[in-house]
Amino acid sequence: MKGAMVIARTTVTPQARTRPVRVAMLGPALKVRGGVSAVVASLLRAFRSDGFDVRYIATHLDGPKLLKAAAAFTGAVRLLAVLVFRRCDVVHVHMASHASFSRKSMLLGMARRFGCRTIVHVHGAGFDSFFDGSSPARKRAITRTLESADLVIALSGEWKRRLTAIAPRAAIRVLMNPVDCAEFAGVAAARPDVPSTGGTVLFLGAFGKRKGVYDLLDAIPAVAAARREVLFEMGGDQEVAEVRGLVDEKGIESNVRMLGWVSGDDKLAAFTRAHIYVLPSYHEGLPIGILEALAAGLPVVTTPVGGIPEVVKDGVNGLIILPGDVQALATSILRLLDDAELRERMSEVNIELVRSRHDASIVAATLCEWYNEIWNR
Repeated sequence: MKGAMVIARTTVTPQARTRPVRVAMLGPALKVRGGVSAVVASLLRAFRSDGFDVRYIATHLDGPKLLKAAAAFTGAVRLLAVLVFRRCDVVHVHMASHASFSRKSMLLGMARRFGCRTIVHVHGAGFDSFFDGSSPARKRAITRTLESADLVIALSGEWKRRLTAIAPRAAIRVLMNPVDCAEFAGVAAARPDVPSTGGTVLFLGAFGKRKGVYDLLDAIPAVAAARREVLFEMGGDQEVAEVRGLVDEKGIESNVRMLGWVSGDDKLAAFTRAHIYVLPSYHEGLPIGILEALAAGLPVVTTPVGGIPEVVKDGVNGLIILPGDVQALATSILRLLDDAELRERMSEVNIELVRSRHDASIVAATLCEWYNEIWNR
């Protein structure tokens, strides 16, 4: 299948072996919409040129069921070829819930039978809910999959706690999601001033209740009443027709611009135009959108769910509200639009935070150390 495998030569000086560790990384195709593909793309760009051999094998594509099945089959065949010809020492799998778990568990079992070390990188906001809603047999399978891995990667300390409850004997470490900071260099400096009666608020993500998009729509009339020219730019997919319908129903068409799914230069332009980033989610892993907003120097209004409280501190680099609190959402947006000094202070904190903790080069270097460590055991 065209475009199903990306090969990146990556490097770190091996510490104990005389040859580089060979890694097969498995996950969605890089063109798939969502946070996991963004994480993978950042990591592949951050890896260097001589020392590690990382082969990226896509096992999932967007589209109809037949296309998804073909991508899963092709990915499995390509991994098998790598294993049969002894071109792999470590298999690093990006895993979410439901079908992703089923596909990746089979591939992890295949890798172990060929003597490879395995890493399970758990993504998704609902992995614990997926476990809780599973049958006893599937719960045992989930626990066994995590505990059989040489390493399980959690997106935050909170997610490490949740995964430990599912698989007490698993070797779990925290590795927060990466951002390519170089991509966002200069965005904050190019940002326009906030107009006295306006301002731009950005939301990016899948439209649906989990991301709090309907709470945001409920908050817009109160914000627009205080700032009549405020503009909410909303980029995303999934429940687009429902969102458009509510925008019309609430009479806020002049305050909402629907962007569709944005990426590349269009995404950078949206971050440059925005003065605030908002994500009033109910459930999260560690959202890439928030990390990108921090890299772009945007203060954020968000909720204390998943790994968010480990990167956004209330009053320091953003404002935290409870999920579903529409009044607090509107009040927080207005507070940031009204206070230029607070926005500037949060912007500086956010840029430095991401550069020091989340830059893709830092995350990739940590991963390379772990690859070496588990291969040298």
